Amino acid sequence: MLQCADGSDECMLWGPRDLPIFILMGGMGGLLGALFNHINNLITQYRIKHVNTKGKTVRVVEVLLIGVTICSVGYMATNFAGTCVRWNIKSMDDELQNLTRSWHCPKEESFYNDYGTIAFNSQEDSIKLLFHHFNYTTLPNSTKTGDSIPLHPTYNIISLALFSPSSVFSPPVGRTVLGFPVVSFVPCLLIGATYGRIVAYGYQQLFDITDSSEFYPGSYALIGAAAFLGGVVRMTISLTVILIETTRNISYGLPIMLTLMVAKWVGDLFNKGLYDIHIGLKHWPLLEWEAEPIWETLRASDIMKSNLEWLSPQPTVGRVVDILRRTKHSAFPVCIYTDRSDATLKRTKNQMNSESNLSLQGLILRSQIVTLLKKEEFYEPNRGLPMSGLSHSEMTEFYPKYPDIEDITLTVADQDKVIDCVRYMNPSPYTVSPLAPITKVFTLFRSLGLRHLIVVNNRGKVEGIITRAELQEHYIDNIYKKKQQNPSSKSTSRSLPTIGHDYTIQQGEGNIPAISISEPRTY
Repeated sequence: MLQCADGSDECMLWGPRDLPIFILMGGMGGLLGALFNHINNLITQYRIKHVNTKGKTVRVVEVLLIGVTICSVGYMATNFAGTCVRWNIKSMDDELQNLTRSWHCPKEESFYNDYGTIAFNSQEDSIKLLFHHFNYTTLPNSTKTGDSIPLHPTYNIISLALFSPSSVFSPPVGRTVLGFPVVSFVPCLLIGATYGRIVAYGYQQLFDITDSSEFYPGSYALIGAAAFLGGVVRMTISLTVILIETTRNISYGLPIMLTLMVAKWVGDLFNKGLYDIHIGLKHWPLLEWEAEPIWETLRASDIMKSNLEWLSPQPTVGRVVDILRRTKHSAFPVCIYTDRSDATLKRTKNQMNSESNLSLQGLILRSQIVTLLKKEEFYEPNRGLPMSGLSHSEMTEFYPKYPDIEDITLTVADQDKVIDCVRYMNPSPYTVSPLAPITKVFTLFRSLGLRHLIVVNNRGKVEGIITRAELQEHYIDNIYKKKQQNPSSKSTSRSLPTIGHDYTIQQGEGNIPAISISEPRTY
């Protein structure tokens, strides 16, 4: 909790004169956050192309080099740039005094190394020091409100300036870049708090402020943390609530809100937030809030995947296993091929047109199929199907981690048995006309939470399927540019590569498709 030097909360933690500075700090935080995201984006793209494709040895060497670099920079900065500052009084909070580090400083004379104090503590403790650690020469004669306490800089400007960029490559942020499962929330708070103390140092020296009742550096550390974190993740309302609850001081609501709004506005001028950038790099099929206006010129037939895999109402186990091993699709249309004489032939792209012979019967999920195979819910084709099947609890027994097709053992005799898809499929999946505008398709996905939308012509025949992967902005932009170059083309989606994965990720499977930049898979 942020409080005054005398332990009360009745001094001026911030005032109207600080608001313009806080707004400027928000703008600078947006710029720094955009720069941080750009550098992170470049490093991640480089690692996807040149590091992730190498063996484990290269990745181990990479981690060792980064670890040695971080330790070396921290050690040299502490020895050559760190300043010995006298701790003139006992802290009103003994916990903060115990966090100081007397690296190469005379500890018996109450000196501490300012760089070592913020660099060689945990990130939580370093943030606490930047928010609450101040250096006072004397205690007030009385504890009445309004007593003046002379204030002196706690950290040297050189130490703060060196720690701020070096903390970008601190172990937590380094692990984020290297792909380890760790968030960047706390490291960004630490970088921003350092940035805020730099502004507070400059403000204090510029106006020669020595009275602690008129100036509170912890407020600048808090606003700096909010500005940088807002510039990186581009959150506003939720981050405002989090920071206000953390400070337990509602008076910070206005400056934090203004700072985060300005940081987001400035950052959005250059790039997206950190999490949005990584979602795009990993090609996760998450939809934007709204469709782009230019999408009105495209139709569902332009983006649909026409050369799809489908299942008959009672397919053989051998055919089902073959399809599951060849694809990563999370759902399959159940269809009847009306031309029985050609039912065993695989349809080519030339056969996919408005005269399709596939009559839609329903949609069955991959998780349902592997559950049926795992529980051996298949039958001899000549004996007929049983009256009862698996219950709902049995079908969801493996949720959320459904078995992989490679983990299911089947005998040669099982290959010719049949699976009853009709009993478990969705008999009325959502469909759309091939002439429907993409904006309508996008609205259906957003409002209904769809993952698959089957394209059916006016004769009730299947022409293709649309998933969230086909509604990604860069994928549709490629189709739009292709169609602009060849206006006479009826549909360009059949010749374009996918964005790197098939259909959508099955909920609970936990199998994230590999990212392929140089060799995208075609559908």
